[in-house]
Amino acid sequence: MTDKLPSRPTLDIREALNELLQRNDRTQDKVVGDMFLGSDIFIAQLRRPKVLEGHWEDMDRTVDLFDLIDAHQKGDTPQDAQDDRGQARASKAQNR
Repeated sequence: MTDKLPSRPTLDIREALNELLQRNDRTQDKVVGDMFLGSDIFIAQLRRPKVLEGHWEDMDRTVDLFDLIDAHQKGDTPQDAQDDRGQARASKAQNR
């Protein structure tokens, strides 16, 4: 059919749209989010990325979200919350 198709057409479209957004004062802080292609319409959702200050830790196991919330409210680190949770579970097991 066609001799040469782009190898990554959606990424090329996204990059081109992002470049165009940077050229307009009203859209300089936005990037292309989701894109939809219909039979006679193309829609690109624009997003405004926001950087939130904070930190992250790489963990090897699953952590309960409620334990992390409690630890944050007490001012503990996530590692402290894991230790407290482990000790609490051990004491519950001994009481049974």
